[in-house]
Amino acid sequence: MPGKLYNCIMVYGDNQYWIKLLDKLSTYYFQIEAINENGVSKKTQVMKVGI
Repeated sequence: MPGKLYNCIMVYGDNQYWIKLLDKLSTYYFQIEAINENGVSKKTQVMKVGI
């Protein structure tokens, strides 16, 4: 559900992250925000990926 984002993944020192355990027959929702020494960015719009 796009209104219920439960997991958080922090990526250090890179600008990509490979998620290897998703099911290609399912739908997933993502939202991204950047964090650095200057603070926290605005969150992106929720993105739908999958069927």
